[in-house]
Amino acid sequence: MILSGYYSQQYLLYIFAFVIIMIAQSSVQRAYNRYKQIRNEKGITGKDAARMILDANRLHNVPVEVSTGGSLSDHYDPVHHVVRLSSDIYYNTSIASIAVAAHEVGHVIQHKEHYGFIAIRNRILPVANIASQLGWVILTIGLFMFVSTPVVLYIGLSMICVVLLFQIVTLPVEFNASSRAIKQLQSMHMINEDEKPYVKGMLKAAAFTYVAAVLATLAQILRILLMILGNNRRNND
Repeated sequence: MILSGYYSQQYLLYIFAFVIIMIAQSSVQRAYNRYKQIRNEKGITGKDAARMILDANRLHNVPVEVSTGGSLSDHYDPVHHVVRLSSDIYYNTSIASIAVAAHEVGHVIQHKEHYGFIAIRNRILPVANIASQLGWVILTIGLFMFVSTPVVLYIGLSMICVVLLFQIVTLPVEFNASSRAIKQLQSMHMINEDEKPYVKGMLKAAAFTYVAAVLATLAQILRILLMILGNNRRNND
């Protein structure tokens, strides 16, 4: 009966992780589809918004390029010091375009000002990259070898915990970049008060994807812990 409880809890956590990720992806896509239809009153493209904010912050050497990664592939590349915007964001004059573009430039300003959580995230990043690629593989192998070699499972679980730590540190980085984006757009008069809620709506939906990733990973870790407890109890019975 106790083991049955463990299995049902594991199943619920798996479903929770899947559902929260689906909700987040659907939310950001709905927000993007909505706000890309609303033209900003100044008629500013994503490229122009990014360029204007960069220049205003004396970041003239950072180029703005079109990303080849498709829709919502926008990002700042800190290695090559370039802002890359998807074609819709780059060329269009929507609320979504200037919101996303300003957010990515927010990351550039963070690097310029040596924002604290950026430094922490950069230190974790190399380990997190390895952990994200190998963690679940080692964890799966460890589940099959748990009785004979439990240490493999614990190594895999530790690697997933590193991924969770990286995701948690990423949260303030993303929220801060969005806050900077809104301030820059307002201070440079690229948006008016009526447009501000739209910009916030777009950025909140995007930020929710990072919150969802943390919750999903945490749920998976709890699920693995329940599996370990279930195995231990079964072996002791």
